[in-house]
Amino acid sequence: MLPYMSNAETMPSPEEGRDQGPEKASETPNHEADEASRTAPEPAPAPEQTRVMHPDQNAAAAVAPPHMAAPGASPGAWAPNPGPPPAYAGPGTAVAPPKHGRAGLVAGALALALVAGGAGGVAGWFLSDREESTTVVESVSMDAGSGKTYTEIVQEVSPSVVTIVTNSAEGSGVVYSDDGYIVTNNHVVESANAAQVRFPDGDTADAEIVATDPTQDLAVLQVSGVDDLTPITLGDSAEVQVGDATVAIGSPLGLEGTVTTGIVSALNRSMQVSGEDPQRGFGQSPGEALTGLIQTDAAINMGNSGGALVNGNGELIGINTAILSTESGNVGLGFAIPSNTVEDTVDQLIEHGSVEQGYLGVSVSDTQGNGAMILGVESDSPADEAGLQEGDVITAVDGTQVTSASEVVSAVQSKASGDQITVTYVRDDQEETIDVTLTSR
Repeated sequence: MLPYMSNAETMPSPEEGRDQGPEKASETPNHEADEASRTAPEPAPAPEQTRVMHPDQNAAAAVAPPHMAAPGASPGAWAPNPGPPPAYAGPGTAVAPPKHGRAGLVAGALALALVAGGAGGVAGWFLSDREESTTVVESVSMDAGSGKTYTEIVQEVSPSVVTIVTNSAEGSGVVYSDDGYIVTNNHVVESANAAQVRFPDGDTADAEIVATDPTQDLAVLQVSGVDDLTPITLGDSAEVQVGDATVAIGSPLGLEGTVTTGIVSALNRSMQVSGEDPQRGFGQSPGEALTGLIQTDAAINMGNSGGALVNGNGELIGINTAILSTESGNVGLGFAIPSNTVEDTVDQLIEHGSVEQGYLGVSVSDTQGNGAMILGVESDSPADEAGLQEGDVITAVDGTQVTSASEVVSAVQSKASGDQITVTYVRDDQEETIDVTLTSR
């Protein structure tokens, strides 16, 4: 379901490349064609639609999961497509090197390519001691910048990352504790009546959906009777800086154990995530407002949701949850829920079965960067009792300036019932400040 944009129409065919090389072309210049190309107007580009979506739901519909049957279904119901995988020539068959020259790009639902890596690649190798009779092979996996190589990080973290399959979706998850708790996204399991967890060693186990929190897009599952679990090491997301190395591990498009790398591109991103089903289009289902997100350029695609985003020490700094894309695929704009939010939310879900968040009782919308305008105040809510009114523009919470509605939501949700916050707002061009005691919904 991932469309690829092709430039094949602007490229010469392989036959054209063989008939006319660079030397032959230079002998017979076409001045009339050159003049026409200079005067012809360029076609206007088609408008693109930016999509904010969860990168996992209906991944099973895009590419059949290659490993597991859905809970309660016969094994044949989730079998992979018959025949060999793309670019596989069969055992003992030589693979011809790529031909020189330009060729048209092939568009498809999933394009696979074999790439020969250089000495600086993550999986590259260095041969030494050529003068002696023996050859020494040394790994030159790149340093992640924190004393560990990417290979060491992957070896350490991979046992803690699992694949989650439900009757309606396939996603990823991380092992949270050695007593069987698994963390994933709420949107991976929200429509499920059963779930299974597949571990990196191939073992599977039925999982109970313990509790979910749609506001943070997190869910907790638990497996029983599974020994030797490897909980992931939690990092401090408050210490994350833009430019830090990142490694994303998950099961995009059913490809379990896929590893991608990048950096932290930005912090504290907020966005309204579209509904769970990419087939429904965008803007029709606003979904949840996610705040405080970590942005990364590590490749994240459908099926990565709920998987791990770790730092150069192999510590979890985020749970991958959303992508921003015009083509329903990775364009280097992925987002993760910070690990500190994950830890706080998951601990409450395990202990209480729900998350108690502060409740103000207003609906707000963005302005032109000058705050968040109150569109409505719920009767008998904390905001109503404090005297906030429709049309007021909130400009700060607890002395911290806010420029959007999502920042107000984030500030309130970070508090608990009973906490008091100071709200600064503008009414009739006059700035006012009030104290509001939050409650639970």
